[in-house]
Amino acid sequence: MSRVFANPLTELIEYEELNRQLEQGQGPVQVSGCMDSQKVHLIQETVPDAAWKLIVTYDDSRAREIYEDFGCFRQDVWLYPAKDLLFYSADIHGNLMARQRLQVLRHRMEDASGVVVTTIDGLMDHLLLPKQLADQVIVVKAGQELELDEWKERLAQMGYERTGQVDGMGQFSIRGGILDIFPLTEEQPIRIELWDTEVDSIRFFDLESQRSIEQLEEIAIYPASEIVLTREQRKEGAQKIEKEAGISVEKLRKQMRTEEAHRLLGITQELVEGIREGWKVNGLDSCLSYFCEETVSFLDYFKEDSMIILDEPARLRKRARRWKWNSGRVCRTGWKRDICFRDRQTFCIRPKNCWRGRSGAIRCI
Repeated sequence: MSRVFANPLTELIEYEELNRQLEQGQGPVQVSGCMDSQKVHLIQETVPDAAWKLIVTYDDSRAREIYEDFGCFRQDVWLYPAKDLLFYSADIHGNLMARQRLQVLRHRMEDASGVVVTTIDGLMDHLLLPKQLADQVIVVKAGQELELDEWKERLAQMGYERTGQVDGMGQFSIRGGILDIFPLTEEQPIRIELWDTEVDSIRFFDLESQRSIEQLEEIAIYPASEIVLTREQRKEGAQKIEKEAGISVEKLRKQMRTEEAHRLLGITQELVEGIREGWKVNGLDSCLSYFCEETVSFLDYFKEDSMIILDEPARLRKRARRWKWNSGRVCRTGWKRDICFRDRQTFCIRPKNCWRGRSGAIRCI
C-alpha cells in the first residue's frame, strides 16, 4: 500500500534516473517540467526512505498549499511559519506563531522522520543552537522530587506567565501542592499534583471543566518562547544594548535631533530594565545576537542526511533578496520600532549562508 502512489512514476525513465542520481549522492539535482500539482507526489515518492525532508518555497500561500497537499500522502508533515518582518517585535498573533514554530522544533528533535514545509524567510531567522534549546526542556516524571520555588523562577525564564488560574497557552499557576502548566507544544494543559515535594500524578485536564483527561507517567515541558536566556546572558546582552544605544543617542544629539535622541533613550532604558529584572522575556528574537555570540538558522536543525527540496529556485532567490533589502530598511529605522539593531547581518542570516556546506543535499524542483 505504501508504494501504490509510486506505481505511475516507476514507468518513467526520468524518475528512475532521478532516484539513481540521488542514491549515488549526486547533488544538487534539478527537476524541470513538473506542474505544481505534481510536485508533492514526486517529492513524496523520491527517496521514500529519507528520514527527513525539508521543502523550502517562496511564499506563505504556496507553503500552505504544499502542506495541505502532503496530507493526502502522510500524517507526519508540519508547516514552519516565518516571522513577519514588518511586525517582528509585535505580538499581533498572540503566541500562535511561536506555538507553531516550537511544535515543529519539538517534532524535529523527538521524531525519527517527517516532512517540514517552510519559506525562504523561515531559514533566515537567527535561532538558538539545537543543543541550547534541548537543554531548556524539562522532563517531569511521576515519583520525582520537585521544588516549587525553583520551578517558579525556571518557568518564568522559559517565557511562561504566572496567573491565578491557567486559561490560555503559555501560562502556569501554583495553588498549594498543584502546579498547572499549559505548554505551547501541547493541545491540553497539564496538572502536576505533589505529595509534599514528590510528584504524585501528572495529568492532562480540560481547560473549561478542570476535569482530568489522561494520566501520564512523564511529560516533556518545552519553553513558551523560542529565546530562553540565562541570567548571565541577559546581563551581558543588556550591557551591549545599552552601550550601542548610547552611541546612537550621542550621534542624534550631535545632529541636533534631540527629540529622537530622547525617544531612543527612553525606549532603551525600558527595554534594558525589563531584561535585567526578568519580565521582558518575549519579543527579544530580533536582539538575539546581543545575547548569543553563536546562532544558527532553521536549516541547522536538520542533519546532513536530510533531503532539502527547493521549490522554484529563481523565485526563492528573488524573495531572499527582497527580504534582505527590507531587513535593511527595518534596521535603518529600527529605533522607531522600539528596538535597536546593530545591522541587518545580525537581524537576519544572509541567504548564501543558509546553504553553506549543504549543497549535496539540495534538490531543485
